[in-house]
Amino acid sequence: MSYLVISAKDLGEFNLRRNCQRCLWIKLHLKPLPYQSFPGIFSTIDAYNKRIVHGYFDRERQLPTWLNALGPVESYIDPPSYHKFSISDSDVRVTLRGQADGIFKMVDGTYTIVDYKTSKYTVNQDKLMGIYKAQLNGYAYLAERLGMYPVRQLALVYMEPITDHETASLPNVVDSGGFTMQFNATIVPVEIVHDTMIPKLMSKAREVYDTPRVPSFEEGCKNCQASSRFVENLIQSMPPTVNQ
Repeated sequence: MSYLVISAKDLGEFNLRRNCQRCLWIKLHLKPLPYQSFPGIFSTIDAYNKRIVHGYFDRERQLPTWLNALGPVESYIDPPSYHKFSISDSDVRVTLRGQADGIFKMVDGTYTIVDYKTSKYTVNQDKLMGIYKAQLNGYAYLAERLGMYPVRQLALVYMEPITDHETASLPNVVDSGGFTMQFNATIVPVEIVHDTMIPKLMSKAREVYDTPRVPSFEEGCKNCQASSRFVENLIQSMPPTVNQ
């Protein structure tokens, strides 16, 4: 039996209160999914955010003021790539991996892990909290098993672009090379429950992955309805000889 390789973020899908077994099965088995795209600009901004924080710490030996709520930091760790930030569980035959945005060693010897989100914190973000909670706890689970022990703090850092008319009208936001954009930070603490949560979610993922056939459509699932219409339209558009 081969190992199921899954990212901490994808594992988070199994932590939602309502999740469709059919959709989860498809996401695990069909990689890459068709018609999927993620604007690279968000990854670029998150990477730049990390460089800003690390550069500031190198100069000032402390975090920027908008991260003060995390507490006093001794040093930062360049987050390992997902190839290295990875462990395999032989009991459920799942390989969990990921790449944290920020890992800090605190002055008391504990570790803090953060994930940057280029977004305003809204009620909509609350709907995704199940995924984000599992994602960060997945990073904590990996970190402690790779020597970064103990992880005592997890946090989401929402970086909201400031785009109001007054700010956009300021003369110093425009120069000969383009324009600059400011961001406001909102820190949202995340409960640490990785020792109980992550093994259960890995078992759930393995169970869905091992289901021999794709589960039935789930009533009320918009993705299932959309995929059903897609298949129906595709079949109808095929030449008669293919349909037969």
